[in-house]
Amino acid sequence: MSHGSNNPKIISPIISKLQKDIKLNKKEAVLRFWKDVANMGTPIFEEIKGDAEYNLITFVVREDEEVKNIVCNTIFITKDIKEGLLERIEDTNIYFKSYIILKGIRETYNFSKNNPLEPKDPSENLFKYINLTFFDPFNSKKSIFKVDGFKIPLNEIESPDAAPQSWYGKKININHGKVEEFTSYSEILNNKRRILVYTPPDYSKEHSPYHFMLLFDGIMFEEMASVSSTFDNLIADDKIPPIVAIMVQNFLDTDVSRRSSELPPNPKFGEYIINELLPWARNNFNITTQPSQSIIAGASYGGICSTFIGFKWPEIFGNVLSMSGAYSWYPGEKYWIQRINIEEFEHWWSREDEKEEEWLARQFAQSEKLPLKFYIDVGVLERADPTNLFLSNRHFRTILQAKGYPFHYAEFLGGHDFICWRGSIADGLIYLIGK
Repeated sequence: MSHGSNNPKIISPIISKLQKDIKLNKKEAVLRFWKDVANMGTPIFEEIKGDAEYNLITFVVREDEEVKNIVCNTIFITKDIKEGLLERIEDTNIYFKSYIILKGIRETYNFSKNNPLEPKDPSENLFKYINLTFFDPFNSKKSIFKVDGFKIPLNEIESPDAAPQSWYGKKININHGKVEEFTSYSEILNNKRRILVYTPPDYSKEHSPYHFMLLFDGIMFEEMASVSSTFDNLIADDKIPPIVAIMVQNFLDTDVSRRSSELPPNPKFGEYIINELLPWARNNFNITTQPSQSIIAGASYGGICSTFIGFKWPEIFGNVLSMSGAYSWYPGEKYWIQRINIEEFEHWWSREDEKEEEWLARQFAQSEKLPLKFYIDVGVLERADPTNLFLSNRHFRTILQAKGYPFHYAEFLGGHDFICWRGSIADGLIYLIGK
């Protein structure tokens, strides 16, 4: 049984009971149901009798007006947006959808109303009809993802069996570091960007040089994953030494194309990091010059960019932290799949002359072992990614193992999502520079 499967023969016990109650007294049953939902929150998780691996998850929406449809947008929907259509309980304001999922899953979702259901590809559909999306009012864990001028409402799915993210979230009774914003101007790239710099509690110029991390998409990590609080918590729990973090803006609110050209292995962007940003950071902050105490990190394109810069400049960055790294990238890739015709993309990916797509992995396989240490993870739900992201991470892991690199590889129960990477950051730092 695969994750996310939707079997019409398997019905949520809660929904099944509701349908029976409605036959006895519809008004009372519906009122009681929404009261119970408000108390328990959503989505609804239920055990499957005799199944230790999977849970039942049910999404519910209250809709008092007449609508054409309501769709749940989540990674469980893999091929056709119609897989996300909610079913209405006749003559009520209750819409629901159930899936079978792996226990321990973390993911995000939202709903859309009156969705035209074309294009059928879920990613294309979501970006085309973002204006139709809305929050789940019964889910208290919400965030907004800003990209290309859009604001995408997100709700969290956190299975009761999900592994704890012990160092995520702001804690009150500890000392907190400081986050400052700067603007970085680049002559090499002829552009500018925002930079956030985290300094730890009691930061001092007189202190011995601090460990430091350079984090791509760092501003998104701060907004979506409260990464500065993770640093605070790890330091307070004595899991890592005090650290300075340089958080780089790559995900622009209004122009994602720049990120797609800079982060996949781009020598000019690497030169900006090494010859412009890093000298500025060293001049203004008390950070180490020891590669063993320096981490370069990122997710997705940020993961492959971190690996590429580590490969090119191991004398500067001795530690690479890659979350869901886009190792399936190769020169000539057409960037940002949501912005291209899906049929054209599938044709391009299936070309027989392009099968050796994992360019950076080949560079590692063909070169001498470098003084690098790696933390790599990827989500099990990323198996559905059409770019073979999941398998390319496994492949890169195999190459590191064959070459004798020190590394930790993990497969987390989630997808391509900050809700998962907020845990990866902590796990990666503990492995790479933990005490």
